[in-house]
Amino acid sequence: MASNKELGFEGLLEGGHPGSYYQGGDASEGAGGAESLPLSSTERDRATTMSGNALHGVDQGDVGVFFRDSVRRIDYILAYEAGLQDDQKWKQKRAEKRQIFEQALKDKYSVDMEQELESNDGKTSFVKVHVPFPTLCKWAEALLMRMPLQIDNKETHTTLERALECCCCGNVPCDSRMEPVPNEYTALFTRQQAHKFHNYSKPNIFFTPAQRSRIAYEILSKARYGESDHSTKDHDEESRAHEKTKIGVERLLGNKSYVAAYPLHAGEFDLGEPSAEEDNSRALLYRHWGYWWDNWYRFQPLDHIRNYYGEKIAIYFAWLGYYTQVLIPPAIVGLIIFIIGCIIAYSGENNAGQQVCNLKDLTKSSPRCINNSTGAVGILCRDVLMCPLCDSGCDYWLLSSACTYSKATLIFDNPATVFFAAFMALWATFFLEFWKRQQNEIAYDWDLTNFEEEEERPRPRFEAKIRRLRPNPVTGIEEPYQSEPTYYSKITVALSTLAFFVLLVLAILVAIIMYRLVVAQAFYRSDFSLAGIATTVTASLIQVICIMVLSKVYEFMAVRLTEWELHRTQTEHEDSFTFKMFLFQFCNYYGSIFYIAFFKGNFAGYPSDYGTIGKFRLDECGAGGCLIELTIQLAIIMVGKQALNNFMEIVLPRIQVWLAKRDNTDRAPNRWESDYDLNPLPDHGLFSEYLEMILQYGFVTLFVTAFPLAPLFALLNNVIEIRLDANKLLTQTRRPYAARAEDIGIWYGILDALSTFAVITNGLVIALTSGFIPRLVYETTVEDKYSIYGEYLGSNRTVQGYALYSISATSPEVF
Repeated sequence: MASNKELGFEGLLEGGHPGSYYQGGDASEGAGGAESLPLSSTERDRATTMSGNALHGVDQGDVGVFFRDSVRRIDYILAYEAGLQDDQKWKQKRAEKRQIFEQALKDKYSVDMEQELESNDGKTSFVKVHVPFPTLCKWAEALLMRMPLQIDNKETHTTLERALECCCCGNVPCDSRMEPVPNEYTALFTRQQAHKFHNYSKPNIFFTPAQRSRIAYEILSKARYGESDHSTKDHDEESRAHEKTKIGVERLLGNKSYVAAYPLHAGEFDLGEPSAEEDNSRALLYRHWGYWWDNWYRFQPLDHIRNYYGEKIAIYFAWLGYYTQVLIPPAIVGLIIFIIGCIIAYSGENNAGQQVCNLKDLTKSSPRCINNSTGAVGILCRDVLMCPLCDSGCDYWLLSSACTYSKATLIFDNPATVFFAAFMALWATFFLEFWKRQQNEIAYDWDLTNFEEEEERPRPRFEAKIRRLRPNPVTGIEEPYQSEPTYYSKITVALSTLAFFVLLVLAILVAIIMYRLVVAQAFYRSDFSLAGIATTVTASLIQVICIMVLSKVYEFMAVRLTEWELHRTQTEHEDSFTFKMFLFQFCNYYGSIFYIAFFKGNFAGYPSDYGTIGKFRLDECGAGGCLIELTIQLAIIMVGKQALNNFMEIVLPRIQVWLAKRDNTDRAPNRWESDYDLNPLPDHGLFSEYLEMILQYGFVTLFVTAFPLAPLFALLNNVIEIRLDANKLLTQTRRPYAARAEDIGIWYGILDALSTFAVITNGLVIALTSGFIPRLVYETTVEDKYSIYGEYLGSNRTVQGYALYSISATSPEVF
């Protein structure tokens, strides 16, 4: 991983003044008052000279991302439709807004633009935006961007990379095949000392594509599309406040003046045979990162991802890759625990499952059943008759019919799983602590330390919709302000909506329980031997469908509620949305699992006093206990959800792109048209990817006692997930705005809470749901033990006879 060392200006830049650009800036003009620094004539002349350096430092595969002069690079695309279905009035208003906006970009922000009125679909027009190099430098200074001063030739490797190099004699087979990004010493960029920064004389490569798109987005977010002259007497105070909110491309996208705004991909992602002279950065990333078959076992080129997509997306893939790596130990241990469970369940007679199965072989003629002295049959030398499973229409059943069920239970309910629960508790702690260290290393290497404190600004949508202004208590600059009563009233409404949907989830859970009761009774009346398993499987499948549908409905509501709350900063906005979605999804996905683990069977009652809901007996555990049902529920929801999500990530984006392209003419589309046909990144970015992985982490940790194979399935899924996400970004998604982030945000706190909660849930599963504690009590406290043949076994420490010991006797008269 490339390392960017932060250096002070003392001695390196000889007294630069990185903070001078804040003086005299207006709150609405640029970032930190960048607009107040006009370009000098020297800078404009230098821009013309430097732009003529014929594609110096630019990949030859990038020729489709330039203006018609093949010199000026396209930094952003604005797309709009002619509005054939709109009335003339709305069409004219939107055209006026675009005209004012684009004129402001030219006059106030020194941005170059070029129109493309023709397209394959015949209705979409495009505006190509280019930010000249001097303007890039001005905004880099305003945005406190750190740029490289010099290259550090020292190689840096992580602990894992050093260990692999040691084992493989320097030839690491899983290392990325892309050329490493060199380490750099960085400092705050200042135009007064610009000539001392590395590659400043090469404007086409001085700023990375991610930095160029970030600066372009900042400019587009600050440009106005309303009247800028508020000094006229015709405007009252309210009109001036309203005009001041007409700012930024996001609001123009909201009112459909533009239909899309995006930076361009570097070129085509698949150029056929590798060629160092023709490959662009997108094609290189696709070949060495997004192409699954050749790269599934390799490390990710995180520095290249950062340079292309920005830090926020790169941090997600860094976390996902690290999480996948650390899943290897629990996956191996969990597989070993599963094999041990199979050996325990299917070997010998010294377990409860085998004792139940041996009841099938008992007959009156069995030699071990006959008393040698009297010739009488042993009193326990027969199968055990069990109580009916329903009140009417059900017959008595034999305990031996639960043979398969009892054996399967022992695969997951044995002493080895208790060890695995302790192992996973330690693993979760180490995972979080080591990730915290890895995260801090990334923040240092990528100049992200204290990013949120230094660069957090109000959201453009917040500035656009809040008309009330007040001076910032720190800077003194007027900023939009939402009163506390208004803010907290909105939060109250949002939490009430969340509570309603949580109650709706609980209502669906009750409906699933009722389904279990009704279907189980029908299966039992038909004398179906696998009635318990069949009921659990069908109920789990219905639960998965309900989860998916309800998730989509609630996500729609959560998006609208969070936007309505109007949080001031992007961090507050994302934290609010994440809290709503995760709390709901936690109840949605884990509700049925908690019911099976801790409630099912505890209120079923006993013969002559069964618990009921109406005329139906409460759900109770099968002969093997509730743990095997918990295992089935976990396996179906976890594996089924992962398979469905992966299928949707592969198929759905390709269908959407195909539908967007199917009306195109035979003419080959331009780069901006091809990117326009791709899917936009969702408004909340990688939230759905994070949520999917955090829910998976919950399955891996919360109930791992019941499903030791969960880490293995998570590992296999994540190996595919990394490449699927990469492939989707590179081939099916428009290139997103290169956002920055210091860390994974609120998700770390959620992971920490899940890890702590997992210790409690696994302990309760062992104590309340599994048979480990009752078997341990039987082995250590019961003195007189008998085999299934009625033979006295003495007081030895064994589980022989436990199957019969665990059954209570009752009189048939109660039925």
